[in-house]
Amino acid sequence: MSNKKSYYAFQEPLGTTIEFQATSLQQAMVIKKKKAHEMGIPKEAFELTSIRKKPTQSA
Repeated sequence: MSNKKSYYAFQEPLGTTIEFQATSLQQAMVIKKKKAHEMGIPKEAFELTSIRKKPTQSA
């Protein structure tokens, strides 16, 4: 059985966006909590903006 991962993107009101790969939404929420804590931003400030099979392309 293959391990299918998706890219989850979250954004907070001031425009900070985080995107990372996870195997499930539950795992993505745990990673979001850790990343938000590292940035000093409450995890509740981030809202899910997209779930993709490939990462977003930054210009």
